[in-house]
Amino acid sequence: MNAPKPFECEYPPQFAELLHNLNISLAISTYQAGKVVLLSPTDKDKLIQLPRTFENAMGMATKDDQLAISTQSKVEILKSSSTLAKKYIKKPNTYDHIYMPRASYHTGYLALHDMAFVKDKLVAVNTLFSSLSYIDDQQSFTPFWQPPFITDLMPEDRCHLNGMAIENDEIKYLTALGSTDVKQGWRENKINGGILMEYPSGRIILDNLSMPHSPRIFDGKLYLLNSAQGELIEVNPEKGTYEVIVNLGGFARGMEKIGEYLFIGVSKLRHNNDVFNDLPITKTSFAGVVAVHLPYKSIVSKIEYKMSVEEIYDVKILPNKLRPNILSSDMDVQKGAITFNEKSFWGEVKSEKQVKEEETNQQTNQQQPQQHKIRIQALQNLSPSDIYTQFHVLLCDDFKTELKNKTINKNQNLIIAADNNTPVGIIVFEASADKTIKINSVFVRSEVRKKGLATAMLTHLSRILEQNQINYTEASFNKEKIDVEITTKLFGKFSGINLLINE
Repeated sequence: MNAPKPFECEYPPQFAELLHNLNISLAISTYQAGKVVLLSPTDKDKLIQLPRTFENAMGMATKDDQLAISTQSKVEILKSSSTLAKKYIKKPNTYDHIYMPRASYHTGYLALHDMAFVKDKLVAVNTLFSSLSYIDDQQSFTPFWQPPFITDLMPEDRCHLNGMAIENDEIKYLTALGSTDVKQGWRENKINGGILMEYPSGRIILDNLSMPHSPRIFDGKLYLLNSAQGELIEVNPEKGTYEVIVNLGGFARGMEKIGEYLFIGVSKLRHNNDVFNDLPITKTSFAGVVAVHLPYKSIVSKIEYKMSVEEIYDVKILPNKLRPNILSSDMDVQKGAITFNEKSFWGEVKSEKQVKEEETNQQTNQQQPQQHKIRIQALQNLSPSDIYTQFHVLLCDDFKTELKNKTINKNQNLIIAADNNTPVGIIVFEASADKTIKINSVFVRSEVRKKGLATAMLTHLSRILEQNQINYTEASFNKEKIDVEITTKLFGKFSGINLLINE
C-alpha cells in the first residue's frame, strides 16, 4: 500500500456536489499543521484544496470580502478581489476570487480562539488573558469584558475561555472549559468542567459540559459543540437544558451554517493523553469536516484527512466563491499586487529568494579565490545504486545507510554544487506524480561550509519547483544525524518546505 500524500483526504462525490450546489468554498484552520486550507469544488464530484501557511492558525472571522486569521503572534487581515484573481500572474483566468494580505496586528502570543467582526470592530476571545478583547492597531489588545469569576487579567489561561455566539451584531453567549480563577485551573476537570455563559451578565446557563466550543445562533436557536463527546447540541437557555442533535464521531470545533446545512470541523483525539481514554469517540475520531443536514438531524457527508491535518480549530463558509485563492504575507508574489478604486495590477517583483541568491553569489565570489568557480546543476533520474557508487562521500549517513541496505528503490534527482568540476555539495530528492517532492539528503563538504552553498543549492531547487508549480516539499532527517538548530534555520528560509525531524 502506498504511503499517504501530503494533505491526502477521502470524501464521497456528494461532499463536492453539496459545495457546488450551495455555491461555496470552505476555509479551515489547522494550528497543528500551521495552515489555512481552502476547499473548493472543481465540479459536482471533485474537490480541490489550497493549503497556505499561517503559523498556528486558529480563530477566523469573515465579513463581506474580509477574512481575519489569528496566528501565533499576529492577526492577519485579508480581503478578496475578483479583478486581481482573474489576472493572477501565476495562473490567470483560474480563480474567481483571491484573498490578499491587507493588514497585520502584532498582538504577541494571546492564544486567540473565536473571532468575529462586531459593529465594525474585530472582537477576539482572548484565551490567555481570560477576556473578550478588541484587536486593532493601538496595542496588543484592548480588553472590554471578563467572566465575573475572573479576578485579574493575567497571562494564565485561567478558565480557557474559547467560544462566542453572535446574533444581530451583538455578543450573546460564551463558552469556557471551566469557571476557575487560577492559572490553567480548568485542566483539573477538563472533561466535565465546561460551561456556557450569558453575555454580558456572565450568568452560567449550563455546566458540566465536556470541553464545549463554538456556540452559534442559527435561526434564533442556540447550538454548540460538546467537543470531547463529539456532540452537536441544541440548548434551551431559559430552561438550562440541551438536546443532542447528532454525534459527529470526533473532537468537534468550528461550525458554520448555510441554508439547511451545518459544516463542522472535527479533530483526532490526542491518544497519548490518558484523560481521553474513556471517551466514546476515542476509537472513531478523525480530522476533517462533517456536513450536517439540520432539519433531519443527520450527517449527510464528510471529508476525512489521511495525512498532514490532525487538528482543526475553525471552519468558515466563503459564499459565492467556487474557486478562491489565498496568499499569505510571506509569499513573494503578493508584493506585486496593487489595487485602487476599481483597478488592479500585478507587477513583477524580485523575490526574497532571488535577492538572497544574488547576495549569496556575491559572498561566494568574495570568499572564493579567483581560481575557484562554483557551479550548480541538476541531474535527474539517477538509480540508487549509481548515487551510492558515485556520490557516497557526499551523502548524509542515514541516507547512505538506506542506499547501502537497498531500502531506497525509487530513482532520485540531484542538485550538485561543483568546485572546478569537483562535487562539493549535494541535495538528493525524489519526485512524485502528484507534484510533491521529498528531500532525502543535504550535504556540503567540511572545507567549503559556511559559505552559502547549502542555501544556494536550495535556492536553485526552489526555482525548479516554482517553474514546475510544485508547492509542497518534505525534508526528513534523523535527529541524531543533524544539527537541529542549523537545519531548521536553513529550511526555515524556504516557504513550502515542511521539515520533519525523526526522534
